[in-house]
Amino acid sequence: MQNKQTRLASLLSAGILILGIPAVALAQQTPPVQQTGQATVGNLIAALNNISVQVNNLQALNDLTVEDVRVVNVEGILNNNNVEALNNALNRNNVEILNLRNVLNNNEVIKNALNNNNVAVNDVVAIDVLSGGDVVVFSQ
Repeated sequence: MQNKQTRLASLLSAGILILGIPAVALAQQTPPVQQTGQATVGNLIAALNNISVQVNNLQALNDLTVEDVRVVNVEGILNNNNVEALNNALNRNNVEILNLRNVLNNNEVIKNALNNNNVAVNDVVAIDVLSGGDVVVFSQ
């Protein structure tokens, strides 16, 4: 009888260990860091459809630094399903895009950030000025 109790206790201990290991492993995993102002197709389309607002927001920034600017290649966030939506937004806003590029040509911080990423001002299609003062620059 004692042999059965010992064996049962061993089995229960082994079972608890087996079940406990995945729980410990899961508890030790760190959750992915979520970036504020994450660049998405939705953010890009919204920025394209509000270029004049974004330009005004950019011009209102007083202490923008190169570190506050993130350059995002549009191809990196596009899904095949969103190509048509992007093309439509680009075609609808081509005059505003040219105005945006003119403004960016006069902004040394943005130009330096673009140069650091080997991106020409003429490759910029939109900007998204985030509430904290950071700027996402979308290039193509």
